[in-house]
Parts: sequence; C-alpha cells; structure tokens
Amino acid sequence: MNRLIAFFASSLLLGTALVSCAQQEDTQDNIAPADQGAEVNAIADAYLEAIKTIAPFQIVFSSLGEDVPIANDAFDLNTPEADAAYERTEDELLARIAKIDPETLANRADWVAYQSLKAALQSSKRARVCKQSGWSLNHMFGWQNALPIIASMQPVATEEERAAALERWSKLPAYIAQDEVNLRRGLAEGYSVPKRVAARVIAQLDALIEAPAANLPFIAFAADADDQFKMQAQRLAEDEIKPALISFRTFLNNEYMPSARDDLAITAVPNGAECYEALLQVFHTADIGSKATHENGQAAVNANTAAVIERGEALFGTDDFAEILERVKTAPGNRFESEQELIDFTRAEVAITKEKAAPFFSKLPEQEMGVEPYPDYLKGTGQSSRYESTPPSQGTATYRINTDEWETQTRGEAQIVAVHEGWPGHHLQIATAYAVEGLHPIVQMLSSSGYVEGWARYAEALAEEAGMYNDYGPISRRAWPARGMVLDTGLHAYGWSEEEVKQFAMASGRFNEESAEVLLDRIAVIPGQLTAYDTGGLEIFALRREAEERLGEKFDIKEFHDRILENGAVPLSAMREHVETWIAENK
Repeated sequence: MNRLIAFFASSLLLGTALVSCAQQEDTQDNIAPADQGAEVNAIADAYLEAIKTIAPFQIVFSSLGEDVPIANDAFDLNTPEADAAYERTEDELLARIAKIDPETLANRADWVAYQSLKAALQSSKRARVCKQSGWSLNHMFGWQNALPIIASMQPVATEEERAAALERWSKLPAYIAQDEVNLRRGLAEGYSVPKRVAARVIAQLDALIEAPAANLPFIAFAADADDQFKMQAQRLAEDEIKPALISFRTFLNNEYMPSARDDLAITAVPNGAECYEALLQVFHTADIGSKATHENGQAAVNANTAAVIERGEALFGTDDFAEILERVKTAPGNRFESEQELIDFTRAEVAITKEKAAPFFSKLPEQEMGVEPYPDYLKGTGQSSRYESTPPSQGTATYRINTDEWETQTRGEAQIVAVHEGWPGHHLQIATAYAVEGLHPIVQMLSSSGYVEGWARYAEALAEEAGMYNDYGPISRRAWPARGMVLDTGLHAYGWSEEEVKQFAMASGRFNEESAEVLLDRIAVIPGQLTAYDTGGLEIFALRREAEERLGEKFDIKEFHDRILENGAVPLSAMREHVETWIAENK
C-alpha cells in the first residue's frame, strides 16, 4: 500500500467512491493559451480535493500526506450515492480537460499533469461498465488487507489525535456493513468474484477473528499507548469491530459463497468482455487492447524461450527448455535452507544491487529500502511480494517479501524479485519520483501501472547488464516475462481453461502446482493487471533501441534513464512522446 502502486494508483479508477467537489465555474470553450496551464492545475486541484474529501485513504496510500494533509478521523465512503456523485465530478473534469490544447503548455509540469489527468479520467469513465463496487471482494487488496496499514500509520501523539483515532475506527463497522450491502446488490445483478477468491478472503477473516480483540491490526495505533487509551481501543475492537468482522464473515460463508461464480474469467459477469478491455486501458494507460497484448506477449515469450535455450546449451549442454529450467532449479547452491536465510539473503542483495546500479544513473535517490516479511495473518493467503513506498522524509521504504514458498525458490529468482522491487526497480523509480520538483501531487496519485511495473521489468534486464545475477539468474529472468500478457488475456479474452493457464505458467519454471493456483486467483480478481508489467517493459525496451539506433555514439544510458524517470509515473503514451522529443532534439 503505498504499496503495489500498480493497484492503488488505479483503485480510484476501479470503483473507489468520490463525491462531487464544489461546483466549479464554467470554463469558456476556448481557453486562452496563456491560461491553460492554470486551468490544468485547477482541474488537478479539484480532482485531488474530491479524493481528499471522500477517499482520504487514497491520499495515504499514495504517500501524499505531507503535501495533502487529511483529517485524522476521516474514513472512505463506499456508498452508491458517493459513486454516483463521483461520476458527476468525473464528467465535469473530463469535459474541462478536453478543452485543453497540450501544445500550448510551455511548463513541462503542466504537460505531465495534463497527460496524467486525461488518461485517468478517460479510462475511469470507460471502466464504469465493470460496476466494480458490486464485486469488490479481494484477497490481495481488500479492506481487510489495506486498512491495517492505515491503522499502523494513525497519529496518536496528542489527546486530540487519540480522540480522532477512536472516531475514525468507530466508522469501520458501518463501512463493512455497506460493503456487504454492495456485494449483495452485486449478486442480485449477476456480479461476483469466483468462489475460490471468496474462500481466500474468508480465510483471512478467520485469522483476524480468531485473534484476541487486543491484537486486531485495526487498532495497531494503540499498541504502544498508555493503558487508558489502549483500553478504549480494545473495547472498540471487542464491542464493535470484531462483531462486524464476524457478521461479514457469516454473510460471505452462508450467502455469498453459494451464489458466487465458479468461472474465473471476467466474461462470466455482465458486460465482462467490454469490462476487460476497459481494465486493460486502465492498467496500460494506453488503448492497446487484448488482441495486441496477447500477440505482443506471445512474440516476446518466443524470443525469451529461444534465449533460454541458447544459454542452457552453453551451461548444461541441452536444448530442452523444461530440462534447462529443472537443472537451474536443482543446481547446487541455488536454493535456501530456511525462510530466514531467504530474508537475510535478500537484505544483503539490497546493498549489492544499489552499488551495481549506480553507474547507470546520473544520481541515485538517498532513501534506503528495508526488507520485511508479511505479518502472520497474511501468510499463506496468496499475497505477492510488493514494494511499500514511504515519503523519504518519513524514513525507509519497505520491500514486503513473500516467503510462503521459500523451499522451492531459487537464489536467482530471489535476486530477480529483489531487483524488481528495489534497485534499480520500484524503489529507485519511486524514490526518484519523490524528488522531482514542480509536479502536481495528482501525478503521484494517478501513477501509471504500465509505467511503474514496466520500469521494474526493464530494471530486471538492466540488472543483468550490471552483473547482479548469479550464473542461473539470466535464465530465470527470461523464463517468465511476457507470459503474464498471454495468460491474462488467454483467460479473460481467449477462453483458456484454468488448466491451460496453469500449464502455461508452470512451463516457465517459476510456478509449481500450488503457486500456479495462487496466480490464477490473482488474475481472476484483478483482470488485466498482470499484463501491465511487460506491456510497459516492452515499451521502454523499444524506446531504448530507438534512442540507441538514432543517436548512435551520442547515446548516453544515464541521460536516457533521466528522460524516462524525470516526469514521474506518466502514461505510456506520454512517456513515448517525451523520449522521442528528446531523441529528435539530440539527433
């Protein structure tokens, strides 16, 4: 949270409720060029104010708390009325952004805000067809996962802050009850998540319910407080929050599960095919579509397979793809003896990868990144390793490592994920974005999943250039990428069976039977998101090849990375326009 920015940056677009901000004065159809930068910022201000008022936790998840403070007792709304009001605000702002001529925006920061707003508002409106609030149950990023993070960050230093904390978390039971109402309405209209996803959420709720009320993560803010405040928080947990959890769990088990869909594909819900194309646009921040995504992914998989075979012949003397991957898995010294060894190894890799990344960048961000496992109640529930950002002024960022399958993970795979989440992946990119001056905060709020995950995928390849992997890492790195583009579209657009998806995933050597099941549930509950990684990565690779070919000896890898990183997580189309302008100017 702060976190898999790929999801929370787009969660606004997938059903988070906002209400209409105060009515803005009507703008003229023809805005004078000199005024257009001011109008872009006014639109961004209006959007951010609406979010701040009605979805304040999105401010926290985007790490904007310093620049956009929110009330300490504020809580998200999840009512149909708020959804409808947000759509009115969205329509108003989209109409205003459509009147802007980007060619007149002399200030680069205004251009970045314009591109981010335009992509977000357009894709959000298109995604309304999904009616996401009616099937919002999510074992990866549901409120049962997200809200404990908010609770852990709740300020309680003063008496006023402690009173606000109790006020905020007393609103949780009503929020849970409204979620039940929304899900029940969704069932009536034909919307649900798959049964197996609902079962994962029930397992998470069971772990919460079985714990003593004093240990509920929703009152984590009281853990180190004085006895009186701790008792107040515990009473809130015992008398209000825990009964709400039990009631919601009963609803899921007795009503939701029997009616939930069996099919994992999004086409099982009304307008599912149209919804999927809309979600692809949300995650790609470009209108690429399922057909091109599937075909581009398959081409990349074929190229990666050929590269694995070439390296496998050199290392093992065989051209059998499956045998090569098995030899990598069983190679001496390529596995871990314990969960703790995986954690310690990854922590050591963070320092190594930072040092080796430095020559490829003009400057590295100063913020450090730590490595921490998941809390016990989330272990074994289908979580993925993720990056949790923190504003540099507030301390160290976190790589939240999934250790559930430490026994089957290789050291090469651990290196790849550490690179993806840390240096030169998510941490480098996001910490760098914090230091970009002049950007409107809305840019951080609306960061592009295609860009963020695409950079991390590109970083995996850059790490190989920098010599960060062991002998087997280059093979492991090529075995999986782009398969997500094929798997996701295969399930949701091409009618692949669950078994076909699993076999295609397992063929990469990265997944066994159990982890392939986890992957299935992931692509079922966030359709399209898995395609963002390589869609964005392939775009950055393509831009680098273009720059190298057109600039020749003038190409500078540090300068290329500066151009990619200097605007924050912009839409893919805006990234391409910016880099191609730089190429043309330098050529």
